[in-house]
Amino acid sequence: MTKDIKPRAARPQGKNGGGTLLGVFIGLVIGVLIAFGLVWYLNKTPMPFQERPRRGEDLASSPQPGQVPPALPGKPGDKVAEKPRFEFYKILPDGQEGTPGTTAAAPPESESPAAPATQFHLQAGAFQKPADADNLKAKLAMMGVEASVQQVNVADKGTLHRVRVGPFASPEEMNRARNLLAQNGIQATVVKSSAEARTESKAEPRAETKPAKP
Repeated sequence: MTKDIKPRAARPQGKNGGGTLLGVFIGLVIGVLIAFGLVWYLNKTPMPFQERPRRGEDLASSPQPGQVPPALPGKPGDKVAEKPRFEFYKILPDGQEGTPGTTAAAPPESESPAAPATQFHLQAGAFQKPADADNLKAKLAMMGVEASVQQVNVADKGTLHRVRVGPFASPEEMNRARNLLAQNGIQATVVKSSAEARTESKAEPRAETKPAKP
């Protein structure tokens, strides 16, 4: 007997092709999810490379064994000086506010006029002729006494030429010069004056004295 051989039906290939595409799609989705997970994990976790410099700084700041810390000024046990505390209610009472950069102007000090210095002179003589005054001045110079001739106008007497010695810083110095003149026959009169009095004394008449002849 002969058997009837039937041709086998070919398997449809559409199912195998659809399964491959589905596997590729699922693989892409899983890869994307894994990538997002890694990014999120890296953002949340601190980087170890950033922590290492900080640890190095901490080690550098910490004292090494064997090193002695620098000594502070002052003796052991002394209290640390506290900074002064300013209480504005004591400095500016009644709510007054100070403006920075401005200081109260000090009132100008009243300058009291200085007292005129008193000076002493010796008047050795007064002459109407300037030649007589010059002769007496030369005589005093030979005695070691320095004199000066002053020309003044005196009422009822006209122009006089006064021969004066000085000024002297003290009465003692004046008395020594007066005694020297007296020993040489010159009687001198004491004239006590100041800077203001000397300017006004030019109009005041004085008694005329003549030196004694040697």
